[in-house]
Amino acid sequence: WRRFRHVTLPMLGPVMAMVNVLTIAGYFQLFAEPYVMTQGGPLQSTVSVLYFMYEEGFKWWNLGSASAVAFMLFLFILALTAVQLRLARWQQPA
Repeated sequence: WRRFRHVTLPMLGPVMAMVNVLTIAGYFQLFAEPYVMTQGGPLQSTVSVLYFMYEEGFKWWNLGSASAVAFMLFLFILALTAVQLRLARWQQPA
């Protein structure tokens, strides 16, 4: 247990941080599956951010709202990328 806690787990930290960031960014880019299979599903249970943006812009013609969602998505992914780059730089030896 001590070897895992003090050696293995700290070495897995940067990899897990990168996997988490990429998984979150991948979720925010999910569109095709909910659109093709369920169109948002029962009670909007499979609506992703991109599907919501698509509905706002092209189904309801709320282009301002759709562009605001797109801009917020851009800022969020930019922040996640900055965090990931900072973590990668922090883990590099000097």
